[in-house]
Amino acid sequence: MTTELEKTDISEFLARRETIYYYMNRDLRDLPLELIDRSITVRNLREDELEEFVDLVNTCLTHCPDPFVSMTLDFAKKWPLEQTLVAEIDGRLVGFLMFESRGKMGLPVQLGVLPEYRRRRVGTTLLLSLLEKFREQGIEEIRMKVFKNNAPALSLYKKLKFKVYGLTIEG
Repeated sequence: MTTELEKTDISEFLARRETIYYYMNRDLRDLPLELIDRSITVRNLREDELEEFVDLVNTCLTHCPDPFVSMTLDFAKKWPLEQTLVAEIDGRLVGFLMFESRGKMGLPVQLGVLPEYRRRRVGTTLLLSLLEKFREQGIEEIRMKVFKNNAPALSLYKKLKFKVYGLTIEG
C-alpha cells in the first residue's frame, strides 16, 4: 500500500523528469475522416526529395517540445520511402509522418509540421490518412509513444480519440 508521502515523492519525481512518455492507442473503428483537409496532398516521400525531407524534419522538430536528435541524410536514405508520408501544399513539403507496421499493429513513429503550417489541419490530415491506409491494410490497432510535455501532439491525439494506456520514464 502506497502512503500519501510516497505518492507525493513519486509525483515530485515524475514532475522533475523531462523524459516521460505516454503510451497511447486507438482502434481503427469510427475514424473521423471528415476532418481530413482534401486541399492538402498526402503522399509517400520520393527519393529525389530526401535532402529537402531532412531539412523539413529538422525544422519541424527544432520547433517542438520533444527531445530529439537531428536527422541525417544517411538515416533518411535507410528509412523506407513507403513508410514516410509527406503533406504538400502549393508544391511545398509542410509536414511528414514516419511509420511502421508489425502484424495487426500500426505504429506512427514521428510526426512533424512546419511551424507556420500548424493549426491548419496538416497533422490531422497526415495522421488520419495514415489511419485510413492502415485500416485498408487490415491493421486493427494503433500504438504510439508521445512526449508528456508535447501539448500540441497530445491535443491532436486526444481529438482523434487516442487513449493513454501507460507511461515510461527514459533517461
